[in-house]
Amino acid sequence: MVSGSAFAADDSFQPGITGDWDGTRTQLQDEGWEFQAKGIFEGAWNPSGGKQQSAAGAGELDFAVLGDLGKLIGDDGGKVEAKITDRFGANLVGAAGLDTLMQVQEIYGRGDIWRLTDLSLSQDLFDKKVNVVLGRLDPGSDFDNVVCNFQNLSFCGSPPGNIDGDYWFNAPIGEWGARLKVNATKDIYLEAGAYQINLDNLTNGFSFAFSHGDGALIPFELGWKPELIAGLPGEYQIGGWYSSEHAADVFYDVHGGALALSGLAPQMDSSREGFFLSARQQITGTAPPKDSAPGTDGKGLTVFLNYTQSDERTSLLDRQFAIGAAYKGAIAGRSDDEIALAFGTTRSNPRIGTGEALHDRAGLKPFEPVQDTEYVAELDYRAQVAKGATLTPNLQYITDPGGVSSRDDIVVLGLKAMVSL
Repeated sequence: MVSGSAFAADDSFQPGITGDWDGTRTQLQDEGWEFQAKGIFEGAWNPSGGKQQSAAGAGELDFAVLGDLGKLIGDDGGKVEAKITDRFGANLVGAAGLDTLMQVQEIYGRGDIWRLTDLSLSQDLFDKKVNVVLGRLDPGSDFDNVVCNFQNLSFCGSPPGNIDGDYWFNAPIGEWGARLKVNATKDIYLEAGAYQINLDNLTNGFSFAFSHGDGALIPFELGWKPELIAGLPGEYQIGGWYSSEHAADVFYDVHGGALALSGLAPQMDSSREGFFLSARQQITGTAPPKDSAPGTDGKGLTVFLNYTQSDERTSLLDRQFAIGAAYKGAIAGRSDDEIALAFGTTRSNPRIGTGEALHDRAGLKPFEPVQDTEYVAELDYRAQVAKGATLTPNLQYITDPGGVSSRDDIVVLGLKAMVSL
């Protein structure tokens, strides 16, 4: 359960707090090279809830380079990209015993090691109507990609990787893969990909091996980017995925009985699948400038909705839903600041809850609380403190942590800082 990349999915590199490097950045760009460094830090403290009060901070450093092959070797529409990532710090969920289904610091996870997140070749074809990417990739950068502004993982990163993170690996994990995108019209696109599922990528940050693969993840998506309301931008996606990985059933044992009662090995299912839909629409104000970074909101009110359903046979978490809104420019004199509010739910697979109830009714030990749905709300104020730098104090409120209704509600005070150089 980890977040998406700190970089945009479409290779758009934006100058940050260091600006144009006295013209050097523009000169390098004219020659075909773009560079970016970005840092994220998320602090969190729980004044109430959990097993104890604690504080923790986690962060990520990213370094990326993009080469325009059209300028470098005359390959019009070709690009090469490399990106390395380092995560560090501590997890409040573990430090305070929060026992939540989703992290309260979305940036935490996948180990404190350097990783090769991206090493890929991209090529436009047929007058940019088709784009192909090959190399070390992650599916969350292209499929069900959610703008990562909040701090709770319920509202950040590609949701399939949040609830099925044992085989859908979002950044910073990189894996062998390919993605084909067809721009059917100016506003409509279709894309599909194939990624090797390889658990070696979880522990080896610079693995290039094809061996030890556990199957393939095949996501697909239909996207629509209209200007529905007074010329204001919107993004709508619907899609799904199929995995050829064999996985353990969460309820049945090898003989068709209840795992929770027999304690035998689980039944193995031959595939896994799911679907998603998402929508993001600015409904008031003015559109963002055309040269803005992807995910930049225009001044006014923007609303969003995300829904993900995973495999009910094999997934520990089978459903996630989020809805929210952000208003940019609400405070006079702070036209680039945003006030944002989101509500979300993550559900433990009901078949697991059925097994837990059977286990408890049979008097087996230890007692297992029956899990259901975790509810979370987050209120943010995103302050643009400089070009390329934001500071976001936030308040998170979590009900039924871990999907267990008998647990006390949790309050988390957070602070998210993002800097692009």
